[in-house]
Amino acid sequence: MFEGLLGQEFIKRTLSEAVSSGKTGHAYLFCGPDGIGRKSFAKEFARGVMCTGAAAENAPCGVCRACRLAAAETNPDVQIIRGDENRATLGVEVVRQLEEDIATAPTVSARKVYIIDRGEKLTVQAQNALLKTIEEPPEYVMLVIVCSNPALLIDTVRSRVTRLDFARYSREEVLEAYRRSGGETSEESEEFIVSYADGIIGRALQLKDFGLYGTLRERILDTLLMLKKSQGRFLTGFTELFTDKDSAANKDYMFFELTSFVRDAALFARLGDPAALQNTHFQNKIEELAEVTGRHGWEKILDAVNSAYRLAGQNVNYRMVTVNLAAAIIEAVRN
Repeated sequence: MFEGLLGQEFIKRTLSEAVSSGKTGHAYLFCGPDGIGRKSFAKEFARGVMCTGAAAENAPCGVCRACRLAAAETNPDVQIIRGDENRATLGVEVVRQLEEDIATAPTVSARKVYIIDRGEKLTVQAQNALLKTIEEPPEYVMLVIVCSNPALLIDTVRSRVTRLDFARYSREEVLEAYRRSGGETSEESEEFIVSYADGIIGRALQLKDFGLYGTLRERILDTLLMLKKSQGRFLTGFTELFTDKDSAANKDYMFFELTSFVRDAALFARLGDPAALQNTHFQNKIEELAEVTGRHGWEKILDAVNSAYRLAGQNVNYRMVTVNLAAAIIEAVRN
């Protein structure tokens, strides 16, 4: 089990032992940042739990009907619960639907597995409604809550589940996953991939179109340099850049690069040439950018970027977020 997944040896061992011994719990909490592999592990764990093969210690057997359907992601006894993508929360109605489905026994498998994606979106009312299922589930039911911020779960939920925390991946694991996905690397691209991934394989796998990302990277820096000539042009250019089709589809990347450039400008403004820059290829432009404002101005801009990034992930009007961020950058420069 888990042969196709990299790293997370403690989690692999813990879950494999539970399946082989037949002593799996009824509710799990998989914690870690988006892209760390929580859902991939949850699906593989579900395959082992639902397997109906004769030798439990070899689950998933890959041969039984439950395993074949799970491999094709068509097994009716495993459900990934996401709710409405256009809503910021998972409400009580989602839990009610889950409870209705739980009332029926498995169709082809030994167990029924419910993977609740983005568990941090569950409202307090939904979590309270879920408690009964967590505390007294039918023997054939198992819940896996995938969560990036367990602090948003109520204490009674956290205390009644088996929690597993996913560790960030090593440099070698990130690059191996990237290559397995068909990506090609060079010495320069490896540093960029590892830096952007920050130990999260899912982020590394986003970086397939280096031409696009390279173009966006240069546009961000050139737009920041508009601050030297015209703050009005910067306001318009920044908003247009961050809301165009390619940029809006890659918000995480855009904010990562923006943060990186702002950090480098702040360092250069404070330390000068000896500063350990992240973007060494753009040192001349970073030096020019650092002249726009002083160290404290860049630190204010960095705080504004971080706040805007949080808002961008909360279903707030994205264009308004970028306009307000541009305005905050201009204000920091003026002061």
